[in-house]
Amino acid sequence: MALEHKFYLTPITIDVEHFWMNIENNSEVIDSVVIHDDIILYVSDTLKWIPSRNPALHEAPMGAGINYHGVTLFDQNSAITLKSIFSSWRDLFLNSPLAVELTGEFVRVEGAGQLGHYEQLVYNRHEIIKQFEKIISFADRLFEGGFYLYHCGI
Repeated sequence: MALEHKFYLTPITIDVEHFWMNIENNSEVIDSVVIHDDIILYVSDTLKWIPSRNPALHEAPMGAGINYHGVTLFDQNSAITLKSIFSSWRDLFLNSPLAVELTGEFVRVEGAGQLGHYEQLVYNRHEIIKQFEKIISFADRLFEGGFYLYHCGI
């Protein structure tokens, strides 16, 4: 099973602490997008710049970035940075070949000490751009107010 990050656009009326427990068939989900973990890892340094909240903690304190293994809440305060970062990555990927080849994580060869190699990842440019454009459109909705973007990590 591939590791994925799921993003859900919701109204601000959701129960932010318990939303992740009942996502399947939740009528409050307006729209969603799934982004493969390899892509999130590739852009992860820049995601740390996005204002966010942790809905798993009492009163969902402010922070920045995504909770990689847990849940993250983006709101109106996140909108401009979220849109700017994903727009920049989209624009960068618009220049890539159709088959985007990325360097992934370093993988050690078991029993070979320090020997290993970097994973070679291949993705479809159009799929990545489509996912990023979905996040950009969600950021536009966040800017309007009245919405959350709820992230569920791996």
